[in-house]
Amino acid sequence: MRQSSKPDKTVRRILIVDDHSIVRSGIRLLLKERYSTLEVHEAKNGSTAFGQIIAQGYDLVVMDINMPNTDTFSLLQNIRAITPDLPIMIFTIMTEYAFAKRYLQSGVKGYVSKQAEDDEILSAIHAILLGKQYIQHELLEQMVNDNHFHQELDPFGLLSNRELEIAYHLVRGKSVSHIADALNIHTSTVGTHKARIFEKLKVDNVVVMKDLASYYRLI
Repeated sequence: MRQSSKPDKTVRRILIVDDHSIVRSGIRLLLKERYSTLEVHEAKNGSTAFGQIIAQGYDLVVMDINMPNTDTFSLLQNIRAITPDLPIMIFTIMTEYAFAKRYLQSGVKGYVSKQAEDDEILSAIHAILLGKQYIQHELLEQMVNDNHFHQELDPFGLLSNRELEIAYHLVRGKSVSHIADALNIHTSTVGTHKARIFEKLKVDNVVVMKDLASYYRLI
C-alpha cells in the first residue's frame, strides 16, 4: 500500500498529538523534509488537541493512543462529532490486531507502528492526505483474513471502548493501581470495569483472560 509520488506544493495543516516531545519533533522534522509548504502543530494530550481542532482546521491528525489523562476512544468520538471528515492516523506502539481493529472500525484513516521506517510513515501520511486509507502491512493482512471484521463476533467485541482499554492493560500484567494512574481514574472505577470485563468474557481471572486475548489477537 505504499505510495510513491513527488511532493506537492499544497499548504497542509497537520496536528501531531503525542505526550512525548521527541516523537512530535521527529515527525515534524520528517514532514518538513518531505513537504516544502507545511504547517505542523503539536499537542501533548487529548484535551489540548481537541481545543486546537475546534479552533483551527486541519488536513490530518497524527495521534498516539496511549497518553496520560486521555481517553482516546472518547476523544475520537468527540472529534467525529464536530469534524466527521477529519482524517486521523493512529501512530502507536500498540499494534495488536484486536486493538487496532477497534480503531479501524471507528473510522480512522491510518494505523501505523512507531517502529515503522521513515519511508513508511511518510507513505502513510501522503496516502491519507490524498484521501486514501493506509494500514500497516501486517495488520492489513490480518484484516483481509478476518471474516468477521464487519460483524464483530469475537467476545472482546462485547466490551466498551474503556473496558477494552483496561482489558489490554490487565492482560499485560498491569495492576489496578497502575491502570488507574495511567488513565487518570479511581482504582475503584478500574475494579468495577474489571468485574464487568470478566462477566462479559465469562472468565474469572486474568490468566484465563490472557489466553482468550491471545487467541483473539488482542496480544
